[in-house]
Amino acid sequence: MLKRSIAPLFLPHQLSKGEPCFEIIRLTKTKTGTTYVFEPLSREAFKNIPPALGPDLKNFLPAHFTQQITAIKVDVRKERSGQDRNVTFQKAIFRHIYTMFYKLSLSAQGMEFYHQVKDFKNKKQRVGKCSFSREVPYLHFEIRKDAKGALHVEPFITLEAGTFGPEDYIRTEFLMMVSDTYYQLSQADYMILEWLKDRKPELYARKPKELVTHVILRLEEKYKVYRNENFSVTEIRAVPRKAILLSEISGSFLMLTPRWIYDGITVEGVYQEQQTVHLDGEMYVVHRDKEAEDTFLNYLRQGHDSFRRQINGYFHLSFDEAKKKQWFVKNLQQWLENEIEIHGLDMLQHFRYSPHAISTSMKVLKDSGDELEIYLKVSFGSEEIPLKELRRMIMSQQHAVLLKNNTLGLLPEEWLEEYSTLLRHGKIEKNIIKLPTWHLISEEKSERGLRDHFKPIISEEWWSKWTHWQKSDDQLIPVPANLEAELRPYQHKGYEWMMLLSEIGAGAYLADDMGLGKTLQTIAVFLQRLQSNPKAKLLIVCPASLMYNWQKEISKFAPELTVRMYHNQGRNIEKYLKEDSRVLITSYGLMRADIELLEKVMWDTIVLDESHNIKNQNSQTAKAAQLLKARCRIALSGTPVMNNTQDLFPPFNFLLPGYLGTADFFRNEYANPIDKNRDEKKTAALQKLTQPFILRRTKSQVASDLPEKTESVLWCEMDSTQKACYDEVMGQIRSSIFLDIKSKGLSKSKLSVLDGILKLRQVCASPTLLRNLDTFCDSAVKLNVITEEIQRLGDHKALVFSQFKGMLDLIGDVLDKNGIEYFRIDGDVPPEQRQQLVDEFQDADNNIRVFLISLKAGNAGLNLTAADYVFLVDPWWNQAVQQQAIDRTHRIGQDKHVFAYQLICKDSIEEKILLLQEKKKNLSENLVGEEEGFVKQLTEEDVAFLFS
Repeated sequence: MLKRSIAPLFLPHQLSKGEPCFEIIRLTKTKTGTTYVFEPLSREAFKNIPPALGPDLKNFLPAHFTQQITAIKVDVRKERSGQDRNVTFQKAIFRHIYTMFYKLSLSAQGMEFYHQVKDFKNKKQRVGKCSFSREVPYLHFEIRKDAKGALHVEPFITLEAGTFGPEDYIRTEFLMMVSDTYYQLSQADYMILEWLKDRKPELYARKPKELVTHVILRLEEKYKVYRNENFSVTEIRAVPRKAILLSEISGSFLMLTPRWIYDGITVEGVYQEQQTVHLDGEMYVVHRDKEAEDTFLNYLRQGHDSFRRQINGYFHLSFDEAKKKQWFVKNLQQWLENEIEIHGLDMLQHFRYSPHAISTSMKVLKDSGDELEIYLKVSFGSEEIPLKELRRMIMSQQHAVLLKNNTLGLLPEEWLEEYSTLLRHGKIEKNIIKLPTWHLISEEKSERGLRDHFKPIISEEWWSKWTHWQKSDDQLIPVPANLEAELRPYQHKGYEWMMLLSEIGAGAYLADDMGLGKTLQTIAVFLQRLQSNPKAKLLIVCPASLMYNWQKEISKFAPELTVRMYHNQGRNIEKYLKEDSRVLITSYGLMRADIELLEKVMWDTIVLDESHNIKNQNSQTAKAAQLLKARCRIALSGTPVMNNTQDLFPPFNFLLPGYLGTADFFRNEYANPIDKNRDEKKTAALQKLTQPFILRRTKSQVASDLPEKTESVLWCEMDSTQKACYDEVMGQIRSSIFLDIKSKGLSKSKLSVLDGILKLRQVCASPTLLRNLDTFCDSAVKLNVITEEIQRLGDHKALVFSQFKGMLDLIGDVLDKNGIEYFRIDGDVPPEQRQQLVDEFQDADNNIRVFLISLKAGNAGLNLTAADYVFLVDPWWNQAVQQQAIDRTHRIGQDKHVFAYQLICKDSIEEKILLLQEKKKNLSENLVGEEEGFVKQLTEEDVAFLFS
């Protein structure tokens, strides 16, 4: 028996086109199934449709729909809104269709509908039942990170039935379909989703700060956005600085708004335990201090009788009351004395400006070598302004000072530019300012009185050389004859710059890019300093992994220079001071541990290599460095600012003690305004201060002076635990190998030799790679070194090669812990996926800067010219294989200088293989790539040397 029925058919794809989106479906059910026929929506069909639905469904009749669209067009033509008519028309159409569906959803309750949609699983068109709900979805957003580290902004809807993500619903304009039921979004929700689509958040998938700034903050204005810990959140717990914002209300009242500044973040208003603040794409959670805030509020309430009745946290006073008995002038002075910052003073309209221009008188009273005493008098008319009060106004970034007659004394921009550094950084005693002499250099280009006052303090001869160095490429200071190297032009400039600053007792921060020869430039300075003082003692403090690198570089470029390693058994400072050794090399850890001995020496020159090791001002290492004494101070770092502006303070405080003030002063005056508020004036002021004393050249700036490729060794010294493990394995292998050679001969023992070399190389990489060790050891110096190097990459990209898959696992684990993203190719990655990873790494917009590659899986065939650094974690004895790895980036298409580093463990089989390679130049060159070929060229004497 046949059973026939008729129902409305909804076509979502027609809605997206702004066209009539309903038809009729006729269904015929038989024993074998159901067949259906589509027909256009017509008046004839309404005879079989429930009457309650008819009026609202008739709006979708093609003729009726077209008639309404025509009417809307006529209305739009009549309007004179000034907007684009097409935009106005589209908005009007949207409102009309939206209203039609809203009415339909009310009358469609309990009615049978069908729809034709794509199936979730197979994406094919299907026909099935559907319904329209009156429930309004609640919209929120979640930020998700995919397996490749890309961020996605995903809309979620919440219904009575639960919460549904993009994988659970299909959106068609303002309709959300969940389990064949349609829910209509509010107009606001629909418009925000359209805005999100147009904003293209996928453009910022690997740019979290930009994603927050351009997308998330807009969404968070009205919607809940779950960031899911995909963005760094800075927790701020600090003692707040107090501030008052001054403003005027209705031209009659003075308003005082209490403010609290937590580590550079300003908050105000009703107390809340935690306050979230977004600045330049960064999120900060300020933990507010209720006791401190209440104390400040109570202090302000005591300032005037009327304040005690004002309990809303803001205070106001009529202009007449503010002037009565000079209340405002007296309180302003009191606030400044109590170190309360004043904001908005120069924006007040009621208090008029003084007719007197600012008058300044200054002269240098005393020059004690590293400090100046300066007399300074500032006045408006007959009223002299106390320097401490003037400094407080400048620190509050005010451009005016309140005078006793209730007028404002204007501080012109030119005057502030000339004198604000003097007042901010100097120690003030009445009219006397004490200032580090090095400020003379930063004021060199001053156009007003400071230059004339300061220049005579340093000899005219020095100023002449300094000017020559800045303006001319001609050599100013010859390189010492006993330097066995030819400095490139930019290296010679760096050498001269350090020498010039040392002449006036100023420290130098050489911040050239990685690999540009900071060590060589510094060795040239050593030799030049020794020419004037042959008995001078020189100290180098560096990471333990670089100690032997310094020793080797000095022996290469300055073999006459005697060196002592202050390390392990060499820790005898008295012996060093008595002997003829000129240079002492030690690590940051030992400098910290033995500071009581090292600080007693008056060094001629101290070098802090990789000076970002003291970037934490409160660390014991940084505090120890400040205690060292020297006539010449040098800091070296390829990454002077690793995290934020505050990183600059510790090395500068070592180089130029007191020059940038205290750590708290620097943080509040420069670091926080620059990092959190992007304050351009503070940035310019700090650049003016630091520019003479920091020299940074990038590879791109000196490209013409560089060879196309530089290969170097990064020396790694195993700690006592790893070395004990190495010695244990060496002892086992040595006895076994020599027994084999004695009984079988060298040619038949080659597998034993290869196996022994492999095991020792594994211990050098990480003892955990070697199974069946009698003693567990998880100490691995190369993990520490490679992590440090990767953290210093900055904007550069690097390839990291290892023969051992397990070593790549260990490096990956360390990078994960440090929040460093990376790509990886090893034998487990299918060939078809490798090119995809390479393409992503090569993409200039991709911020992932590290590529871990197994030596055999990725040492040929890949084009990775986006990288300009290569690290060979466990160098291969076959140099041809190593060169193939380096040539992944050093190839046609590479427009940058390439730096390649081998990580070699000191006093290990790796160092011995390196020595054999140098001894027998053709050892690796003659090999085709077979491991056995290495052993074939070894004599019994060579084997004895390797396993000695």
